[in-house]
Amino acid sequence: MSTSEDMKGILQNVWTKLQALPQEHPLTQTAFLIILLFFLTFIALVVTGCVYGCCGCCTAGSRNKVSAV
Repeated sequence: MSTSEDMKGILQNVWTKLQALPQEHPLTQTAFLIILLFFLTFIALVVTGCVYGCCGCCTAGSRNKVSAV
């Protein structure tokens, strides 16, 4: 099996589980929402870090300099 077929199979399984989610137990729904919230928070932090690090908003002259005491 190739990688694209593996990914397609995984995504198909996830889609099947998402379609069955409204009929699931409320605890299962809550667990899914918590995992989804964690994943979205992680993605937002990665994107924020990349934008902050790559946008050039902090040039060498504007950074705070810390001196040793």
